[in-house]
Amino acid sequence: MGVILSYNKFLKTYKTRGYRIKHLENYKPLFPIKTNPKLSGIIADLIGDGNLQGDPKWRLDFTSNEVDELKRFEKEIFSLFSVRGKIRKCSSNKYSTYNIAINSSPIARILYLCGVPSGQKVLKSFKIPSWILEDKECFRRFCRRLFTCEGNIAYEKNRKLPQIRMELWKKENLIKDAETFMSQIQKSLKKYYFIDVTVKIQNRINIRKDKIKTKPVRLYIHGESVFRFFREIGFEGKKQKHLKALLNN
Repeated sequence: MGVILSYNKFLKTYKTRGYRIKHLENYKPLFPIKTNPKLSGIIADLIGDGNLQGDPKWRLDFTSNEVDELKRFEKEIFSLFSVRGKIRKCSSNKYSTYNIAINSSPIARILYLCGVPSGQKVLKSFKIPSWILEDKECFRRFCRRLFTCEGNIAYEKNRKLPQIRMELWKKENLIKDAETFMSQIQKSLKKYYFIDVTVKIQNRINIRKDKIKTKPVRLYIHGESVFRFFREIGFEGKKQKHLKALLNN
């Protein structure tokens, strides 16, 4: 396993020294942070249904409509970083979702340095970290979690097989960045698993409440590659069961 982040490199991201560095000694046993499929899955969770807040108050959240998903996320975070979060029901939306918040500034900072974008992802440029792309099992876990969060299964009666789709929305002037991100997935799925993928910028525009215009880039997996996706990557939970039922039919 390769090293992603050393303790000294982590410390250099702090401007204040003294007592704060002394406090961070408690986190020293976590280092060095090494490549790990479980960590790559957490990166995907936070790119998908999560959020990482940067300066001035580092913290992270993950949202799901299933409490078991939040417990799974917390269990994996604890196994990597020995911290737990707080699960609550979201009262501010209409989707009956739940949220887990982890208010640990050092852990949020570590995940940022490992490749999680901070802030509103639709307004940020980011790519898949090279340590994930260069490791077949890390990439597999990353894709499984990202497709579970963001992917969907489209089935039309005039098609022999279902399609697997995933969209990434970006501010208009960042749409090429979204296309690059999807192309990273496209190339690595072909390289490691011989899964054919199509990536297209969609001709749709959404105007947010803050008047910012956003557009989506869509990724498609179709034809025989759907079978290879099912075997090699797959979703987790209900989506995988649904895809299996469609393929059996």
